[in-house]
Amino acid sequence: MDSVRRAEHPGQHVEQRATMSHSKLAREPWLWAFVGVWAAVVSALHFGGLAYDIYTRIWWWDVLTHSFSGFGVAGVLFLVFPQTFRGARAPAVVAATLLALGAGFEVYEYLFKDFWWGWSMTYYAEDTAIDLVVNVAGGLGFFAFVEGIFWSRGQADARRGDSPPRSAHVRSDGGETPDDDRRSNR
Repeated sequence: MDSVRRAEHPGQHVEQRATMSHSKLAREPWLWAFVGVWAAVVSALHFGGLAYDIYTRIWWWDVLTHSFSGFGVAGVLFLVFPQTFRGARAPAVVAATLLALGAGFEVYEYLFKDFWWGWSMTYYAEDTAIDLVVNVAGGLGFFAFVEGIFWSRGQADARRGDSPPRSAHVRSDGGETPDDDRRSNR
């Protein structure tokens, strides 16, 4: 019984430690300020694009605003639910969340906007597909941004001589087991 507990608890400990580091980053004031400024810039790009008819004059403006908004929405997702950015499945969870939120926005565009009335359904479907892809790409860009922060902090720890966190192995049930415990169970 003790060996079963020993095999279960270390993985939970490593997973808990990973969550705490993401939670700590999500409480950093500079990151909140960054995401807030990013949201203001995206809003200015979007509403400025509508007000000055930029969406129809510059073909890539829609791609730009959707990719930037995907980055920003992923930023808000990280600040509110930092645990979604940890674990082996995190990129898929972030991508699926951005896809769902982007699809909701596309339904809003379809129902409440009049700019697409001159478009064929084929063109509208193509535009929607492109919008969803760049939303997800922007969200995965924020995921890479967060991972880059953790990687750079790990490199800084290594340069200072601090011991890096123990690596973990993802078990088939989704839990994690530190490498040291895997070796001792062989």
